[in-house]
Amino acid sequence: MKTSPSVETAVPSQVDEASEAERDATASAGRRAVKERAQALARRWWPALAECVVAVATALGFTYWGVTVANSPVTRVGQVSGLSNLQFRLALLVLVVLAVVGWATVRGSERVRAVTVRLAAAAVAGLSTGFIGAGQVFALRGTPWPLNGPYGDNNRILGWAEEILHTGSMDAFYPPAVPYILGYAAKAGFLGGQPAFGLKWLFIAFVALTGPVAYLAWRSCLRPLPALAVGLLPALQQTLPHKPYSPFVLVALVPLIAKLLLWLRASPRFTTRGTAGRGAFLGVVFGLLFLVYSGWHVWSLPGVLVAVLFFYPWQTGRLRGLLFLGSSLAGFLLVAGPYLRVLLGATGTRDQWCSGYTLTEPAYIGTTPLSSRAWDEPGEYPGFGEFAGLHTYAVIVLIGLGVAVALGLRKAVVVAPLACFASAWFIRFWLAGHMEADQQVQLFPRTMIVIQVTLTALTVLACVFAVRKLTPLVRALPGGTTRGPRQFTAVGALLALALAGGMIGSFFSNQYLPTAPGEKLAGTLAWQAHQFRKPDGACPRYADRHRCQAYPERTYVEAAEPVEKMVCEYPWRKENADGSIRLLLTQG
Repeated sequence: MKTSPSVETAVPSQVDEASEAERDATASAGRRAVKERAQALARRWWPALAECVVAVATALGFTYWGVTVANSPVTRVGQVSGLSNLQFRLALLVLVVLAVVGWATVRGSERVRAVTVRLAAAAVAGLSTGFIGAGQVFALRGTPWPLNGPYGDNNRILGWAEEILHTGSMDAFYPPAVPYILGYAAKAGFLGGQPAFGLKWLFIAFVALTGPVAYLAWRSCLRPLPALAVGLLPALQQTLPHKPYSPFVLVALVPLIAKLLLWLRASPRFTTRGTAGRGAFLGVVFGLLFLVYSGWHVWSLPGVLVAVLFFYPWQTGRLRGLLFLGSSLAGFLLVAGPYLRVLLGATGTRDQWCSGYTLTEPAYIGTTPLSSRAWDEPGEYPGFGEFAGLHTYAVIVLIGLGVAVALGLRKAVVVAPLACFASAWFIRFWLAGHMEADQQVQLFPRTMIVIQVTLTALTVLACVFAVRKLTPLVRALPGGTTRGPRQFTAVGALLALALAGGMIGSFFSNQYLPTAPGEKLAGTLAWQAHQFRKPDGACPRYADRHRCQAYPERTYVEAAEPVEKMVCEYPWRKENADGSIRLLLTQG
């Protein structure tokens, strides 16, 4: 049977028209899907971007506002007035933040309230360490020099920066980021060609941005209010304005390790490209932090390796987990590989520096000697603790450690600080146990900072988990409700954390205000900064008796002479009535 020509020609035409319609519908659906994904991405990312902008802007803005504090930083009346002026400004800004959050809680939609809390938490994080930055601006008013001037570690950093300025590189195993920033900035014509005059503002920027960095790093793992508490309190606790890049790296490193563990466990659910991209991103960030300060990576590495074994997807995605770790390592080596090679080549370097930390009881985790007038006394500093030798802080963080482990041992946000703590704890005792035999300190006292930061973070996490456990019980009580008092939870938490930030910031700012060397306080570092000439040859406004030392045209790195036996006599020495020195404790 023959088919009619009309039928034969009609069928292909109808098929073509149908195919074209299907293609148009598919293309239209694809465009709608892309548009919907773009809109969803925008809804998801613009609040995160706004958080970053608010945190950084408030920190740097409040820090710069410290320039307008016109009080004298060297008289006690001027110091109290200056700190009070900063506190008044902080209180006004916090009041505005709380008012906005309160309005959003009562009048705003759920989405408006959520975004407002995010931005308010970011603002509190920025204002808290921005206050310390403003305190540093006030303490160094009238001098271009950083804390301690061109002495101590500053001398070495500036010497390497000068080396970079003239040769383009540095010959040292010290973390290179800070010297290279100063050297290249001076080489580009900034800083008047003098790296020394960038160190002051670079250090102040590190101080101010520590709070935002800690908050934003924990935000990758936690909701805004828990992230603010867990990030901000440890960051405030370890404030070191004379070496601020050190705690800056640490408070970012711990939550990023938690994020590494989270993404490692979730890697089987990612695409191949997503897995590699996430791993490479974290590796690059770890590498950048390593270039700023490498010590925390070293202290934490053994514990992190153990944590990785526990979070590795052994059952569901071994290859995907391997891809994630491999891309992380590749990203890290891409950024920090050259410096890592230099660091590994310097493993035979001997550290023989003794300080008040070196000879104290090795399990001590209480208050640090930097802020105590009794830090140069023999024995425990600054005294025996309230409970069997333990200070209140030690008792609290030990309870917090136990609660955090009990309620959250399977959580990456607990395992990450726990791994860093355990690693530093074992390394501390291993190095200290070999100190006499090897006549080396090997920087083991610096593990104290890791221990305190991680224990404080775990204690705050314990409080967060406890509140989550108790909330359903409170709701179940007679008269319990999901509304009412709970409406202003964010206002209460932000108020408490903002006050804590202001009080702690005022404490540390006060410690670093200029004091005469005889006081043996951290303020001596600020006093030194006022004793060197400015680039124009004039003395700083607040130089002691209006006399100052000559401006050093070039800073050289002092070479430390190695000794066979280290002498740890510095921390504890007293003057006799006739002015001679009496050593109370000597080793070696």
